[in-house]
Amino acid sequence: MRNQNYYFYLFFIIITIGCSEKNDTKVEKSIQKIIERFPQLKTGKKTFGNDYKLVKSVKNGEFDFEIQLFSESDSINDKQQIIVLINSKKECSSIPFFNNKYKDYWEFPFDKPIKNVSKITSTFKVELNKALSIFPAPKNHLKDKNLKYEVVNELFQSLLSTENLEEKDSLLIYRTIISNSNLPNEVYDSAFVRLRKNYEKMKSEWHPEDFIYNYNCYFDRRNARIYQVNYNEKTKGYDVKCYRQDWGFTPLNL
Repeated sequence: MRNQNYYFYLFFIIITIGCSEKNDTKVEKSIQKIIERFPQLKTGKKTFGNDYKLVKSVKNGEFDFEIQLFSESDSINDKQQIIVLINSKKECSSIPFFNNKYKDYWEFPFDKPIKNVSKITSTFKVELNKALSIFPAPKNHLKDKNLKYEVVNELFQSLLSTENLEEKDSLLIYRTIISNSNLPNEVYDSAFVRLRKNYEKMKSEWHPEDFIYNYNCYFDRRNARIYQVNYNEKTKGYDVKCYRQDWGFTPLNL
């Protein structure tokens, strides 16, 4: 009996390790595929393991999905990141998570592209909705909306550790500016004008009672962005507006 138990546990461990390795391979392939689509994600290194490392993972047991965040090393200037979504069938899809230098990808309002920065052929909104397509669409439309809502909400709140913003946070929005030495220098006062315009635009679409979200704005301090999210009934997808909260500033070296 003891031998039977031993072989059972050994078999269980082998199967578990095999499934884990298979899932890791699926994630790697998804990341490699997205890097092929977006050359701006490439580094000078050839091996997958040295390019992007898993830095955070969030699992949702109720809806049975996982979201992973991969990043280049902190030692790399202008490092890039990639978000990977994994559904209950272990199917994967990846989203480029560029830094703020790629303004066209984020569609920042009241902003201009940076000269000599290559244009991205897509946007965060488009790539998010593409990635969400791996999640099944049940016959119950409301259930489908709830599933994707959970994925999107976990992505912003748990994976990115954002703060939900409310109307009372107006000063926080247009008075919080984050210096970024990886962007060209900007006039300080002009940056605050942009923040104020961001808030006014954000406020015009800030009606929590109309959305499935209590509040539809997420403040990502680490990446100096605010995301305003709304489910679009017509397209059955998500509208995402992104606002830049940083200021290009190069510190003087004495």
